[in-house]
Amino acid sequence: MNASLALHTAARRYCLERHAYWHERYSEIIRTRGNRAQDGNGYTAEALATFPRYNVLNAIRVEVERIEPSQLGDTESARALLVLAGEIAEDQFTRPPHGVIEKRAMTEERASYAGYMLGLAPRDLNAVESLPYRRVLASEEAKTVWSRLCGRWQIAGGYWYPLTDCRMPDVVAFNTKVFEEAVEYKTLRELLEARGIERVWELREYGPEYLEDLALFEPRYNGAEGFWSSGDLDWIIYASHENSVTVGGWLLAELKKAWPCWHEHVWTETFD
Repeated sequence: MNASLALHTAARRYCLERHAYWHERYSEIIRTRGNRAQDGNGYTAEALATFPRYNVLNAIRVEVERIEPSQLGDTESARALLVLAGEIAEDQFTRPPHGVIEKRAMTEERASYAGYMLGLAPRDLNAVESLPYRRVLASEEAKTVWSRLCGRWQIAGGYWYPLTDCRMPDVVAFNTKVFEEAVEYKTLRELLEARGIERVWELREYGPEYLEDLALFEPRYNGAEGFWSSGDLDWIIYASHENSVTVGGWLLAELKKAWPCWHEHVWTETFD
């Protein structure tokens, strides 16, 4: 791994690990002390000093992953660009208005990230462990992929089958809970890998959209409708907010072989 890629990977890993740390801290607050003020109005000071930290770290990670690591320049140029990412990263959870405590927490996390990146020495970069590839799609790139996907699979608007009509024959929707219990992500990855697929697109109704290594492929609803496909768009998975997972194309035929009782778990609106 060259030095610039190592810097990029270190930035991603830092954000992921610190995000997990602060998220666990916040979960502990909720479990042991509660996150709401005694009068019931708003959050406690401890909560306000905690959850903004993982919010800003997530925003920084997304900004870092907008950068194609293969296009980074020399080590110091890459370092400067990655530090800048920490300064400018914003999303709906980090934008104003915020109170004094939240602002201070996010400022501290941005400063900690910058200090970490600036302090990485050559020996540190040599020890950086690789991560699966993931890049946030640029706006025009995402529009192109969306256009192709919608045309290929008759997707109109943000929702798809079974929430909207689809007359394509090679599409089946399943109940999410049963699907996730019966079909592991590992199984889906193996089916895709057997076709030579190494990277997939992850498209959402809102939020960042990715080109990512198959190792990161986890087709689940995360609060936003999600679509996954690759290459010639000859397969698709769609996860909706209505407890449905839709599979289409050649992947559906392979899934039926791996899951003989699939027909017992087709999605219905009354499923509990």
